[in-house]
Amino acid sequence: MRTTTWVLAALVVASAGALAADTSPDGAGRTASHAVESSSRWTLRYTGHGYDRDAPLWLVPAVGGGASLFVRKGPAPGWGMLRWDGNSWKRARLPAQVAKSWWLEVGGSPSGETIWAAVGVSDKYGDQTEHLWRFSGGRWTHRLSRNAQWTGVIDIAVDSRDNAWFVTEFDPDGAPSDVLRWSGNAWHHHRPPADFDLIKVAAAGPEDVWVLSRGERVRMQHWNGVSWKDVRYPCASQPCRGRAYLQQLALAVRPDGHAWAVGPHWADGGSPVVLHWDRTRWEQVDMDVVRTGLTAVRVDPVGGLWIAAAPASGPPYVLNLRDGRWTRSTLREGGRITDIAPVPGTTRLWVQTRRQDPTGPPYGKETALVYELS
Repeated sequence: MRTTTWVLAALVVASAGALAADTSPDGAGRTASHAVESSSRWTLRYTGHGYDRDAPLWLVPAVGGGASLFVRKGPAPGWGMLRWDGNSWKRARLPAQVAKSWWLEVGGSPSGETIWAAVGVSDKYGDQTEHLWRFSGGRWTHRLSRNAQWTGVIDIAVDSRDNAWFVTEFDPDGAPSDVLRWSGNAWHHHRPPADFDLIKVAAAGPEDVWVLSRGERVRMQHWNGVSWKDVRYPCASQPCRGRAYLQQLALAVRPDGHAWAVGPHWADGGSPVVLHWDRTRWEQVDMDVVRTGLTAVRVDPVGGLWIAAAPASGPPYVLNLRDGRWTRSTLREGGRITDIAPVPGTTRLWVQTRRQDPTGPPYGKETALVYELS
């Protein structure tokens, strides 16, 4: 199983035509690049030195306004879990399979009630078995073991306490990507067309699920509770903001069914592309942000739309669209924002960053930091 971090991002024009549910008349016509600098405060909550550049760090929300961190410094196998209790980080117990594994894929519910973890365990012959674990009510429960030599879970979407979706890798030698669903008491297979190489899943509920597949062009499939439908989007037929095609897109879905697809997450010199699904069709969203990577996006019914941005030059920042008004919170300390997690039902945000260790060589070890934005 490989761990693939697919970040989500979106920049949306605050107009009634683009995001009716998020905007008000006083926000019409204003774009994210005109956001007012926020008075919110950055509070450093976690610092970890000596991380390999490719060593992942998972951040998911937790009940009570906290967060859960899954850390692996590598290169040896082994994971740790930390939970913020409002004052400090406390080490939490992990199942042995999780604590000793090389690779880990994690997904958490928006409420923070539930966490899912997919781990791969190899035997002495190199054959790999994947185990899916569920954390809820303060304890871990093993839910599934499966042969995953070449088809490990690469993304997880948890839309509620009892509903979770998993997409698996594509094996070019014959095993297609698959979509697994846990419905609270049973497993279900919802496999899309066999030629799909799935990379991402996002879900608003059991009848509203999106998956993305890669290839020469990204394809989008939507699950309506009965069947999959191949849904066209603007960039599939013509260039978007000068890009002839999009090899990668990230996806976020709001509980009411509105969705955003964006790319790329690196500031590659071009303009980022943003698509918005209004529950009827995909449309390209107008914006005036250039030379900026969009590294993460999350939504919360109270906190609104949160976006992490990484400009080609200058410090990273977080954009927030709430009640029709854009605000911008700049992290002056620099680094790169790699993930964000709204505190459920609030206007607070957890922010995960990585930066080069100042005393190390270029492209050497990194420092991981977690901030609370409030």
